[in-house]
Amino acid sequence: MARNTDKTKVALLTAGGLAPCLSSAVGGLIERYSEIAPDAEIIAYRSGYQGVLLGDSIEITPAMRQKAPRLHRYGGSPIGNSRVKLTNAADCVKRGLVKEGENPLKVAAERLAADGVTILHTIGGDDTNTTAADLAAYLASNGYDLTVVGLPKTVDNDVVPIRQSLGAWTAAEAGADFFDNVSNEQTAAPRTLVIHEVMGRHCGWLTAATARAYMQKIKGNDYVDGLMMNAELKAIDASTCRR
Repeated sequence: MARNTDKTKVALLTAGGLAPCLSSAVGGLIERYSEIAPDAEIIAYRSGYQGVLLGDSIEITPAMRQKAPRLHRYGGSPIGNSRVKLTNAADCVKRGLVKEGENPLKVAAERLAADGVTILHTIGGDDTNTTAADLAAYLASNGYDLTVVGLPKTVDNDVVPIRQSLGAWTAAEAGADFFDNVSNEQTAAPRTLVIHEVMGRHCGWLTAATARAYMQKIKGNDYVDGLMMNAELKAIDASTCRR
């Protein structure tokens, strides 16, 4: 059971699939806590819930806090990622994260308590934050004094009722930039059909947003009349489909 303490200790983790926001989200949280609660300790668990189960964490030092704004420049996750669900005991055993017969939720709760964590930020999508909800429920029902805060990220932008999830718009802009480069190949082979496939789990938001960003990007292009590069070759037929 959690120890009673008046001191705030914050833990961060990123989990699930990658999205172009994880590094920035980590940097933003470190910046904000350094601003409003400079005395709060901050740690980051490596590789998501895997790090919680293994007790593998990174101490965020004063030097790291000072350089946290640099994390906005990069993608990926500076604290690692994994797809570990605390409710899938068999998989956790298979990965060597818990012993046979152990409840991963209990192991995680005991680790958080032993580390003195009072606030846990889970940065991830559906799996990450449904797991966070399961962990929060376990903590509450077993007397642990700990707050879990989920930050929704997904390039699919399909987290209801969140209007704009972290990483989604950047993914659309990156997709538009990529297709801007690919579509230039039409100058070498104008009869080629270029298909730019954009993912999306339960909705077509990313496909639509990528197409819209691309059309906005090329809207003001200026071409040389008479040469084989023009608005028609750069145009797209944007359509979506569902499996």
